[in-house]
Amino acid sequence: MKQNYIIIILIVILGFSSCDKPDPIDIPDPTPTNVALAGGDFETWIEFTQGALTYLKPSGDWWDGLNYLAVIGGPVTYERTSDSYQGDYALRLETKAWGEDLTIPGILASGYFDPDQTIGENLMIGKPYDKTPTRFNGFIKYQPADNDTLVIFLALTKYDAELKKRDTIATAEYTNTATMETYTPFNIDINYRNQTTPDSIHIILLASVSGKEMKGHDGSVLFVDQLSFTYE
Repeated sequence: MKQNYIIIILIVILGFSSCDKPDPIDIPDPTPTNVALAGGDFETWIEFTQGALTYLKPSGDWWDGLNYLAVIGGPVTYERTSDSYQGDYALRLETKAWGEDLTIPGILASGYFDPDQTIGENLMIGKPYDKTPTRFNGFIKYQPADNDTLVIFLALTKYDAELKKRDTIATAEYTNTATMETYTPFNIDINYRNQTTPDSIHIILLASVSGKEMKGHDGSVLFVDQLSFTYE
């Protein structure tokens, strides 16, 4: 009889245990988050003056291009425009001829202009950055001249003090030759080579694919607005 009581008690305990056991919780994956890039909405600009030259440049110290060359007679190749995707302003880049033999690309980069360097090497690209986004996003319009190609390039790097060289941690690149009459989104994956935390970011916005060699097609125009990063 005593044995029967023990069996009954065990059945009751097991029954309550199975009834009280909570259902497994389905935890969703984290939702990707978009974060605006510093100055990437191109809403705020400041007036830069050098001698008789005056032009607008994005505020803060994140962005610069080759407009300083206008001090020695070069063209102004980046400017503020009210033709924006969102907000009041956006960035307008235009590749322009300088004399008969030289073309200045429409370019803006994360960095600064160094007038002491030789022409073509003035734009010092790179800003401190230690985050690891997964995608680079924005909105663009493009009017290529003579089948030109726009380029948007990003690299995350880290300086190796022992080897005295800069290692590339991740890259992302977007190119397009098509005419875009209205703002079109771009979303490019940032491809990591390793899991090292970067210390710098290099972003280049180019209206002409040959702009890195101070070439390009005169008249190519690229509009850029609302740059952001996606973090998983």
